[in-house]
Amino acid sequence: MNAAERYSSYKHLTFDLDGHVLTMRFNRPELYNSLTVEMHAEVTAAFADIARDDRVRAVVLTGEGKAFSAGGNLKGERMGAGPQLDAFFKEARKIVMNLLELPQPIVAAVNGPAVGLGATLALLCDTVIASRTAIIADPHVTVGVVAGDGGVIAWPWLVGMARTKEYLLTGDKLTAAEAERIGLINRVVEPDQLLTEAHALAARIAAGPVRAVQGTKAALNKILLDTANLVFDHALAAEKECFASGDHARAVEAFLKSREDGDRRPRSSTPHR
Repeated sequence: MNAAERYSSYKHLTFDLDGHVLTMRFNRPELYNSLTVEMHAEVTAAFADIARDDRVRAVVLTGEGKAFSAGGNLKGERMGAGPQLDAFFKEARKIVMNLLELPQPIVAAVNGPAVGLGATLALLCDTVIASRTAIIADPHVTVGVVAGDGGVIAWPWLVGMARTKEYLLTGDKLTAAEAERIGLINRVVEPDQLLTEAHALAARIAAGPVRAVQGTKAALNKILLDTANLVFDHALAAEKECFASGDHARAVEAFLKSREDGDRRPRSSTPHR
């Protein structure tokens, strides 16, 4: 069974197997690869499917079009308290845990904005290579929700608690160069070299002894899983309360209105510095 047949049921993800390296792409470019409810479920299932695919020894994760993933779809349906919200947050837990428990090493090729859950999925990969034009941000607080989808697991281990608090409490974005400087990602490359570099690293890892490579990854990810067991359920519950209380819906409406008002303001001919 080839990759096209094995993963043919996915609507918003595409897969390509080259040797032992599987490239998985978020494929909603018209929405900047926002993780809609349906796509949420597909990504969760995809990690579980890949884990069972013995042909795959390494994975490259990237996005189709201009973005890696813009995270949640702010223009989508607003969920309040109820069964739909409960199901959504159960899925939110599974998507992160399935990624952390994936036995095969995974290289994130961040081709554009990686925002919110998009940033979390990139940063929980085993290695992150970014295009020079990419940005990374976890702006949950700016839309009225706790940064509960896994950023609280990834960021402290990558950049320390002080920087984590600065970026998660403000939602400020980082350029790829700044993310590399502070150790959030591994390296930055030119856009036209991104997939070549990511695939080369994945192929090198895939060529190593499978049991040794996967065992080393599993041992290291025990640290992240222990962190998840400590903080993740609390963070998800707090984030869910922001949805159920209406805080998120109100913050999103205010954000979208401010953006529309900004679009209607006259443009100055002199660029701001």
